Amino acid sequence: MQVVFDAQLLIAATAYAGASWLDWPDVPPVTNNPEQDCLALVASAPRYGDVSLILSRGLLTQVQAALADDVGLLQRDIDDYIMAVLTLANASGGGVEDDPPDSGTGHAPHVAVPLELARRGRLLVAEHRDVGDLGPFWGPEQVPILTARDFSGRVDAARRAT
Repeated sequence: MQVVFDAQLLIAATAYAGASWLDWPDVPPVTNNPEQDCLALVASAPRYGDVSLILSRGLLTQVQAALADDVGLLQRDIDDYIMAVLTLANASGGGVEDDPPDSGTGHAPHVAVPLELARRGRLLVAEHRDVGDLGPFWGPEQVPILTARDFSGRVDAARRAT
């Protein structure tokens, strides 16, 4: 399954609530940090073959800007984190794609970029309220939108069932 994470999820996975991207949990089981769990699921995807993370340059730019401006991380730490996320995405069978063209939805970039990426038949996992308010399905393509907690719980349950 190809999945797109919104910028807010990627930011929360490293920058809040004592998150440490250097110590992503081994899922299953899920933890009390669903954003970290989402990246942990991607990290373990090569073993399970169930999740491929899709990113874009625009999405990563949003993450970099927020980590620098809103969170105050040092640039070297931001670069290390972005490199780790890129490595996870590539190892999972996903990777970085060109930014999709704006289809004229009228949404701000923090909403439009992940929506457009997910519009290509992918699942969108979003923590930003503006994106979550559009779900559980968005647009004529019926893009499924889940929260990080829902996504990590469902993948955890599926892995336990196999």
